Amino acid sequence: MKEMFQDKVFFKSLFVLGIPVAIQHMISSSLNMVDVVMIGQINEVSITAVGLANQLFFVLILLLFGINSGGAIFTAQFWGRKDRVSVHRATGVCLVFSLGGGALFNLLAWVMPEFIITLFSKDPQVVRLGASYLRIVGFSYLFTAVSICLATAARSVGDAKMPMRASAISLGLNTGLNAVLIFGLFGFPALGVQGAAIATVIARLLEMVIILIAIQSTEHPLKATAREYLSFTKAFTRRVVVKSLPVVANEFFWALGMTLYVAAYSHLGTEAYAAYQIAQTIERLFFVAAMGIGSAAAVMIGNLLGENRRDDAIRYSRYFNVLTAITGLALAVILIVTAPRVVRFFNVPTEVQQNAVYVMWVIGVCLC
Repeated sequence: MKEMFQDKVFFKSLFVLGIPVAIQHMISSSLNMVDVVMIGQINEVSITAVGLANQLFFVLILLLFGINSGGAIFTAQFWGRKDRVSVHRATGVCLVFSLGGGALFNLLAWVMPEFIITLFSKDPQVVRLGASYLRIVGFSYLFTAVSICLATAARSVGDAKMPMRASAISLGLNTGLNAVLIFGLFGFPALGVQGAAIATVIARLLEMVIILIAIQSTEHPLKATAREYLSFTKAFTRRVVVKSLPVVANEFFWALGMTLYVAAYSHLGTEAYAAYQIAQTIERLFFVAAMGIGSAAAVMIGNLLGENRRDDAIRYSRYFNVLTAITGLALAVILIVTAPRVVRFFNVPTEVQQNAVYVMWVIGVCLC
């Protein structure tokens, strides 16, 4: 451990990559949290409806994370060798699969939103509100797929700041539009949950456009034509897919487990699920530090392997094992201590707030 804390090169690389990634994940998570917090000013039924609708988005995010984390293994190594052609091909493979996933989930949100919500709740009001939100917000899934793919690839080539800036601008727009469209400010109609969905779609579209412009209007390592992105062969695709499958499978089973949690809480009643949704929304913000460290680990170790520095890669992997344990303990303490104060931001009955605190305390213990 002493050796790790004395390694200035390691921590410099970690901060350059990890902090922007953590901030970006926090901002991206905040996009949906903003919906929940602002909708929470209406009532707990609306919180439940939006929370259940966003469960489909949560599964998509984990799928995209699995696809692009697997691809990042190759992108980081190719960039370590400064092989830009292979970087573009690996990004192209991830982009195709990401868009496929985004299109599938968009179709589900448009065609069967009521069915998806009824998997978790039989409350007619929750189903109606959740379906109206899901049918609109589903259009953002394609934009999100492109943004996550290119943001992950950008981090793999050492550019973590550009995606962070794009997400920050997107969050600002989403917050402003939420206020206007949910509550009906400046002469706009008060659209409630539908307003939150519209704001999210516009914000996700802007985020994607900013990332595309940043890449294609400069000499960015990812700058390439569509033909260059799609120049991968079947053998190359198979190589990327085989290495990515374990990561995708891991994310799938995690998503399945979390979905079962949601189903259990939602069948306890609208107020019980509202408490869980509040706790889960806050929990995801606490995971951003771990995500930043994980993304930095993938890029740093991948670059070292691409440079054939195997011993350094093994040493860094040991450092990251220690660092994640320390981070988990610190996050657990902060979550447990701040839980009673954070829930006050939600306009729900005292009983719902208290139940949310209890759930957050359990989550905190599990993080230790």
